[in-house]
Amino acid sequence: MRIDVHTHYLPEQFVDLLLDMDTPVGLETDGDRLYMRHQFSGTASVASGNRIPVNEGFIDLDARLAWMDAHNIDRTLVSVSTPNPLASAFTTDQSTRLIHAINDGFADAAAASSDRLTGLGMLPLRDPEAARAEVDRIVSTSGLCGVALPTALPDGKLSAPELKPVFDAIDDHDLTAFVHPHGNRLSEMLDETESFLNPLVVFPTDTTLQVARLIYDGFFDDHDFDVVLAHMGGALLHLAGRLDRGRREIDDPAARPDRPIIEYLQEFYYDTISFHRPAFTAAVETVGIDHFVFGTDYPFDEEDIDTALADISAVVSAEGDRERVMGTTATDLFDL
Repeated sequence: MRIDVHTHYLPEQFVDLLLDMDTPVGLETDGDRLYMRHQFSGTASVASGNRIPVNEGFIDLDARLAWMDAHNIDRTLVSVSTPNPLASAFTTDQSTRLIHAINDGFADAAAASSDRLTGLGMLPLRDPEAARAEVDRIVSTSGLCGVALPTALPDGKLSAPELKPVFDAIDDHDLTAFVHPHGNRLSEMLDETESFLNPLVVFPTDTTLQVARLIYDGFFDDHDFDVVLAHMGGALLHLAGRLDRGRREIDDPAARPDRPIIEYLQEFYYDTISFHRPAFTAAVETVGIDHFVFGTDYPFDEEDIDTALADISAVVSAEGDRERVMGTTATDLFDL
């Protein structure tokens, strides 16, 4: 079985609502083409600007299912990366409405695909009370199997005290969270011809920095829900020794975090998106093969699936381990 935990999808309700909003982050049409607008976007195939063409894989369920069939993928877990509904370009009310539309749209797409597409529900974290209520709605909605979290919010960290009830609810419901970056202020250093560096460098850097901050804040001492980190956790696993040494040098036994850094890193789960076989090998040696799940970043990196599969075959020699990476671990994590 192949379960792809890292794919993106823009449901119809979300698309329609975004097109009605006159905001710098969103969607726009140009002739018969649809484009994403985001202040922190760009792809490796876009030479300049923050306008990304929306290919059919983002919005056409039949195209997605055909792609899955072509690559023997039984199920894809979907989330929204960009346009980011938590961006500061939206009012809090707009952000909440967009996230409700995403979750409703994921549920509809799951039903239409017989659950081959399954949603990772988003939370309107800029409104903590609404976010707490949305956790309960996600749990009770067929077609949603977990939550998708950003690495941070425009105005703060996930460890903010006002968000604690939200994450307590995630704990109570034993939901698994898929954590994906959306960009940060490093993007402001790039000129418009360098926007392609956002997904290549800024996004994994954001994961590295923000997750390290959460560890040192004690966030993962206060909460115990399972976490899957996108893009193989950025550089976290390659900085494991440095981060761990930094904690040991804090001469205060009461300081957070409560345990050695390496223990937190070994509790997280990671997708297999690296595109560098030696890095994948080192990551597996650091946390163990049981903590990896298959991901493609479709439709952004749909052309790279053969490379991803070849890396898994080369690094993961035992058939039982490959089965865990390709599906079994995800099935357990997301109760599929």
